[in-house]
Amino acid sequence: MSTSVDEHKEKVVDDDEGALVVTDDGARDDHDSDSEEEDDDDYDEEPKLRYRRLGASVRDLLDKDAASVLKVTDKLVVLGTHWGAVHVLDFEGNVVKSFQHHNATVNDISIDASDEFIASASDDGKVYIYALYTAEIQHFDYRRPVKAIAIDPDYAHKKTRQFVSGGMAEQLIMNEKGWLGNQNSVLHANEGPIYSIQWRRNLIAWANDTGVKVYDTNSGMRISYIDRPDHSPRPDLYKCRLVWKNDTTLMIGWADTVKVATVKEKPKHLQQAGKPALYMEIVTMFQTDYIISGIAPFNDTILLLAYVTDDDISSIDVDSLDPESQRRRTASRPELHIIDPAADNEEISVDVLAVHGYEHYQANDYGLGFLMEEDMFYVMGPKDVIVARPRDLDDHLEWLMDHEKYGEALQAARDEQARRHAAGVASPDLISHRFTVKDIGHTYLTWLIDNDRYDTATNELKSILGDNQTDWENMVFRFAELGKLNVIAPKIPIEYPQLSSTVYEMILAWYMQSDQKAFLEIIHVWPIDLYNLQSIVVAVEDQLAKDPGNEMLLESLADLYTFNDQPEKAIEYNLRLRRPNAFDLIQEYDMFDAVKDKAVLLMEFDQHLLAKAKKEDPAHVAKPAAMPAVQMLVKNTEAMPIAKVVQQLRGHRQFLHIYLDALFDRDAHLGFEFHDIQVELYAEYDYNKLLDFLRTSNYISLEKAYRVCEQRDLVPEMVFILGRMGDNKKALMLIINRLGDVQRAIDFAKEQKDDDLWEDLLTYSMDKPRFIRGLLENVGTDIEPLRLIQRIPDNLEIDGLKSSLLKILQDYNLQMSLHQGCEKILVSDSVFLADRMYKTQKRGIQCQDAMLCGLCEEPVFDRDDPDSYLNAVIFFCRHAYHEQCLLDRTTTTAADLPPIQATTSLATKVNHAAILKSSTRVVCPLCQEQQAGGNAFVNRMKSHRKAPLASTVY
Repeated sequence: MSTSVDEHKEKVVDDDEGALVVTDDGARDDHDSDSEEEDDDDYDEEPKLRYRRLGASVRDLLDKDAASVLKVTDKLVVLGTHWGAVHVLDFEGNVVKSFQHHNATVNDISIDASDEFIASASDDGKVYIYALYTAEIQHFDYRRPVKAIAIDPDYAHKKTRQFVSGGMAEQLIMNEKGWLGNQNSVLHANEGPIYSIQWRRNLIAWANDTGVKVYDTNSGMRISYIDRPDHSPRPDLYKCRLVWKNDTTLMIGWADTVKVATVKEKPKHLQQAGKPALYMEIVTMFQTDYIISGIAPFNDTILLLAYVTDDDISSIDVDSLDPESQRRRTASRPELHIIDPAADNEEISVDVLAVHGYEHYQANDYGLGFLMEEDMFYVMGPKDVIVARPRDLDDHLEWLMDHEKYGEALQAARDEQARRHAAGVASPDLISHRFTVKDIGHTYLTWLIDNDRYDTATNELKSILGDNQTDWENMVFRFAELGKLNVIAPKIPIEYPQLSSTVYEMILAWYMQSDQKAFLEIIHVWPIDLYNLQSIVVAVEDQLAKDPGNEMLLESLADLYTFNDQPEKAIEYNLRLRRPNAFDLIQEYDMFDAVKDKAVLLMEFDQHLLAKAKKEDPAHVAKPAAMPAVQMLVKNTEAMPIAKVVQQLRGHRQFLHIYLDALFDRDAHLGFEFHDIQVELYAEYDYNKLLDFLRTSNYISLEKAYRVCEQRDLVPEMVFILGRMGDNKKALMLIINRLGDVQRAIDFAKEQKDDDLWEDLLTYSMDKPRFIRGLLENVGTDIEPLRLIQRIPDNLEIDGLKSSLLKILQDYNLQMSLHQGCEKILVSDSVFLADRMYKTQKRGIQCQDAMLCGLCEEPVFDRDDPDSYLNAVIFFCRHAYHEQCLLDRTTTTAADLPPIQATTSLATKVNHAAILKSSTRVVCPLCQEQQAGGNAFVNRMKSHRKAPLASTVY
């Protein structure tokens, strides 16, 4: 595959003295240039390689001679000429060493792997091998023109000193050093002249008239044969180009065909004795529409040196062509094509090379050398050597800049800068020898502005200008000159960097003139220390004088006065604009004195906000009493007295109602002197809250309130007021006669708890069946059912009487059931408590030897007298006494009790205690005094605490 030259006219080669530019029509234009290359402005794809002429000594050499062959290693460049010279050059083109031993054209050069020996072959039939670091030179004469030579890669380290050569003798001859000197052996013969030989490790590849063959020096056998394509031109017209990409990959370029073959080893079970173990497989093959004058690997692609011809190579019988006639034709410039085998052999780059004297050269006059480790390529012409290498970042940036792709150049520079930062490179911002991110960015901005791409330019300002105040200010002034302040204004920084106040004032002045809405937004965002606030205020006042009704300017001026600590001026504009923040402003700056006479204006403001909210969301409308103006009046009654506000609102009864309602909601005692007025206002504007107000307020005049309700015929409220006034009978009559609400009448009678009222209700209800039924359904604790039933007139038809009576009976049964249940519970609890008391009294009481009698304050127990333990009395309160001390407080004597001793039986002791308990009312004297409130108990407790504890007696 290939692409025509006309579609890819692109690159030229330049040197220190000048450049040759290839234009679209193929003409050549000479001009001076300090740069290394010039780009075609019409071509939009960046080239892959960068070119320079190999100068220094090469120019002088080729002025007198013509190059015929070129080889490159990682240490040197070797150039052969048509006059038989071999020149060793450094990479800048300086001659290091020259050999002049041939008498005819040097056809081929080979260098060993250690760069110590160079072999050359010439049309004079001789082969020379030169030692670079000694004076050794070997000479071999084959008497026929030698077209190709390949020296053993390990020539310097082997004693055999092998090399192979071939040419017009149609023999591939290997020369090696033996015991008897150098000996020649023919490896292959009789298939036409040999034009190319390449030796890589143990593999030798050569080309003759029939095709390409590969020989294995280890096995001594030929391992492969790759035939020459059918209908190919004569081999002597376009010689085969062979290159080893690596130890196993051979690249072949012959005429217009490219083949890439890989050496592989046969599986062990397929290997046979006497036959090669290796074979070759073609992995890539394609045809071009040009002659291949050189082939080289370039990363994963293939680099071809193309010789473009106007002839159709595949259709012409080139074997019959006259070589002389071919040479008389004017040739085209050579080209470098990059082919990607992975993309179906797509041609990804084409560079046209301006080689000196190209018009007179044929395909075989060119050569291509390469240094794969450095991706360096050397294009040789008879009078020129051009060096190509991959383009670096400088080349990439320069090409983008030259093609006005500044955005891509800036991104590439930033990517490199980020990569260097991530890698920790010293001076990471120095991304290039010729370009900086800042310079590229400024160039990009200039180009965008010149091309009216202002939006893109402003989007790039922050990333390009950074924190440089001077650059920002210069850019703002440039946009101002172009009349594009509206584009850059939103992007201007207010910090890091902060620009001069002149810039900000210029922006504000422009917005004030052209876009007052944006002006208002900006003064809300920008800090006031960015500009001279007073100057902006004066400017806005002047503008407002020309347009007094401009709401945006009014809002702006109100805010500016606020920012300038002039709230007394700001509040005027806020109220005129009816801005909600006016109330916050009043409270923040304590400006109640300024608005205390504007109660009506404030209430109107509330109505405006209420109407606006209702329009925006009819389903969620705030209460009038909750609006900001009335809340401000209510919360600041000290600064705005209630009486003064009421006086202002008397002419606006609805506003007065809203104010007093909010005041009452906040505190029922505030504005109590106006509660009589509120009765009228509630009756007029908010009837649903009137009854609650009457129930809550303790300051209203009941007579006045009753008259108001009577005028408006508000019966429920009249009933409530009559109840408050104590005229229950009249209230009950209103309920019965006006409302006809039996349940309400019953509830009213229950609330009053007046038996006479119940009697009146029963009396008035006897001729009203509906009332009688209602009373029957609500009898209970307030009225006995029998009292009602007995008074029901005979023959009075009452709907639902049966169900009502049944309900009374059911309620009675339920009441009796509850009574019986409660009685059972009480009996059960009494039995349980009596049993618990009995068990408690049966338990023993813990005693101590140190216990003192609560009356005589002597020890109750005497260890020496066992009977003392039997004559002690201890109450459940843990107070102990001598039996005799207790008897002294009663009329009973010890003689009245049966005597007990330590040997007395238990029955006798129980009888003694029973007689003692029954004969007199024996109680704990201390507890009795405590209940009476005396101090004897306290004093005795103190004495008990002082007594030492002794052993415990049970």
